Amino acid sequence: MIDFSTGYTRAEIQQQMLDQVDNKYDKREGSLIQTAVGPGAWALEGFALLLKQIQDSSTVLYATGDDLDYIVANRGITRIAATYAVREGTFDMVIPPGSVFKTLNGNESVLFTSGTLISSGGGIWKYELTCQTAGPIGNAYSGNITPVSAGLTSLTVATIGTIISVGAAEESDAALRARYIESFTAAPYGGNIPEYRQAVLKIPGVGGVQVYPANSYNGGGTVLISICSDTFGAADASLVSDVQDAICPGSPPPSPNGYGIAPVGAAVDVASCTELTLDMSFTATFASGVVNGEIAYHDEIVEAIDAYIKEVAEDWGSSLRSYNISYPVVIYAARVIAAILTIPEVVNVTSLLINGVSGDITLTETSSTQEIPVLGEVTINV
Repeated sequence: MIDFSTGYTRAEIQQQMLDQVDNKYDKREGSLIQTAVGPGAWALEGFALLLKQIQDSSTVLYATGDDLDYIVANRGITRIAATYAVREGTFDMVIPPGSVFKTLNGNESVLFTSGTLISSGGGIWKYELTCQTAGPIGNAYSGNITPVSAGLTSLTVATIGTIISVGAAEESDAALRARYIESFTAAPYGGNIPEYRQAVLKIPGVGGVQVYPANSYNGGGTVLISICSDTFGAADASLVSDVQDAICPGSPPPSPNGYGIAPVGAAVDVASCTELTLDMSFTATFASGVVNGEIAYHDEIVEAIDAYIKEVAEDWGSSLRSYNISYPVVIYAARVIAAILTIPEVVNVTSLLINGVSGDITLTETSSTQEIPVLGEVTINV
């Protein structure tokens, strides 16, 4: 690996070139020799930057986008594509397949296309509606929708509601990189924990997974898989259903019939984690001259705290490397204070309370309860 940290700037390259010229010649700023080598030094700095980019793109720790895709492909791993939300639409007339409807939420508005009839009766028809835009944006809106297609002038009831299939964002570079690195730490085989983890994390919409085998769950032949969404909150019912069908399908309780990814004899329950809302209050001291800092910098402070909470949530499914099933999830008060102090105008933080308690918060991670942290109300005292 080439160390590009020193020796490759325009000034450094130019000096190296001038050092090769005999000192009997004028090499001062503005001299003929200095003027002659200057453009070459600029060009060589550009080549060095390009070489650094190529070098970084060849390693999994720094590669992004397509370059990362090429690297992980060597392990048979591919990036999880974004998916399109499928929702339930309710109407008071028959809707032709392919009819287009628009949500009524301003700049976040998206188009949905009608598909399969779900049910009908009592003058009401329910259809599957598929979002035309991939990703979680198709999950957000519920309420009235308006027809875009012609021929629906008699329609007086048009709403969108239940999520049938969640819309998920394309897998991020960080998540893809983590899956690739994890593929080296333990071989997935025969229904072991790495096999469950890798299989579940491939399902669109899943952001993290905890696995609790028989001795931690309901005894022989049982497994609990707890998941969070790819936004690192609780998973909705449709995502839980998708994972259940992929891992261990069958009517509740799940059947150990081996028709899913789970091996024969394993009855696997899939559940969502539970969001633990963290309300915070603290006293902040602002820099001299800052007026109403608790108001002026409230949003920045909340964003800084939320970034730390999300960092912890993103690691929610990572277990301790031991023979015991343990998923430690802790919100450290010192880290919260450190996050707040990244705002230059905040010079001190005292009296931090998280859910009314001073000190660290350890979330519950057991086979009966799996908590994931989400930020609630932030109260700033001065």
